[in-house]
Amino acid sequence: MESLSSAKRVGLMGGSFDPVHMGHLVVAQDAAERLELSEVVFVPAAIPPHKQHLQRVDAGHRLNMVRMAVESDVRFSVSDVELQRGGVSYTIDTVEFFRRQHPGLQFVLVVGGDTLVDLHNWYKVDELLDLCEVATFLRPGENGLDGIAEKIRLPDEQRARLLGNVFDAHQVEVSSTEIRMRIAEGLGIRYLVPPEVERYIYEHGLYQG
Repeated sequence: MESLSSAKRVGLMGGSFDPVHMGHLVVAQDAAERLELSEVVFVPAAIPPHKQHLQRVDAGHRLNMVRMAVESDVRFSVSDVELQRGGVSYTIDTVEFFRRQHPGLQFVLVVGGDTLVDLHNWYKVDELLDLCEVATFLRPGENGLDGIAEKIRLPDEQRARLLGNVFDAHQVEVSSTEIRMRIAEGLGIRYLVPPEVERYIYEHGLYQG
């Protein structure tokens, strides 16, 4: 996080990262380039608000895998703020933390289309949208802009602002769910995750049932 002191516009990517995969990294790269970000910070969640029922591997493993995945790219970094805070990870708390730590910087929340259409359910979403910009990157299988527009249940001004910041991401068809299933079934995950992450998963026997 040291490089944030010289940054002007910084992306925040939250998620379970269970595990982190090439799709996450490609979206982060797209965001860095399309939004002219000085840095993209990956923020692993302790307990995602809308995935509280799902079992995750230990937070330390998820954090280690993200660190391995991004360490060779100077544009990316990792924050363990949500893991240190513990409990349910509300994005507004995280954005407020970064704004306190780095006053004067502009933070951009990088999300997918599935998140965009669910924003109305987020904790203190009105306050969140006043605190940071939200940029949406559409992934494989997600509806186009028209399909998403009709599903956004927020006031017109917020809706228009969000729809004006939607981009197509590179098409990488991979998900953490698929990776976990492939491992449990004894199938390979090479080319779906960075090599360091693949080695870590097998060395620690993660997701093997």
